[in-house]
Amino acid sequence: ARAAFANAGITPAEGRMTLAGAVTKTGALMVLCAIAAAGIWVTSTSLGPSMPVAIMVAALLGFAIAMATVFVPRWAPVTAPLYAIVEGVLLGGITLLINANPRYRGLPVTALGLTMLSGVTMLALYVTRIVRVTRRFRAIVMGAIIAIAAYYLIAIVLGLFGVQAPLLQDSGWASIAFSLLVVGIASLSFLLDFDMIEQAVNRGSPQYLEWYGAFGVLVTFIWLYLEVLRLLLKISGRRR
Repeated sequence: ARAAFANAGITPAEGRMTLAGAVTKTGALMVLCAIAAAGIWVTSTSLGPSMPVAIMVAALLGFAIAMATVFVPRWAPVTAPLYAIVEGVLLGGITLLINANPRYRGLPVTALGLTMLSGVTMLALYVTRIVRVTRRFRAIVMGAIIAIAAYYLIAIVLGLFGVQAPLLQDSGWASIAFSLLVVGIASLSFLLDFDMIEQAVNRGSPQYLEWYGAFGVLVTFIWLYLEVLRLLLKISGRRR
């Protein structure tokens, strides 16, 4: 992701990236995601049993769009809004299914509130320079993200053979501790996003990277929301 910002050049027809532009586009993506999620809630009755299928299709399509955006950042003005809409469908479906269970009702709203609080807190820490994104800090967080992604990939492969990877679904203390760790890393990822956007603006990067920076923030927001929701489900499972 950082390479996309560092290697981008400006053509004569392009404007320069601005912080205000990146902030505006981040807000636009969040709104699109929220509208798509609300649309799933409104049409949930008509979807009925096909809801799990819609969630699966949205997950696969969202992954494909995200990969296209990462490998071709210049497509971000088109792919980032598409990603926001598709992920809104995914999140709307997941939260709808979870909220339909009386034992878990209200957890999605709590997860959303905690995710927003985390994002605002990280932004405040970054703006006030209480936490500085140094090269070492960046390397540690990126290393942790790669390790988590590798573990999740292994879990998916094991799941294809009917084997459940530890620490993901059960509600044991070790599993809860693992989720707390992942939530912490996901929260720190906001700092990397903010730093990449600021550095890109300072370098005078092309304007289309405003969408790419906004896309990065949205990816982190969605990841954190899902991890917070997973953590709350595990904690709730211990209370049964």
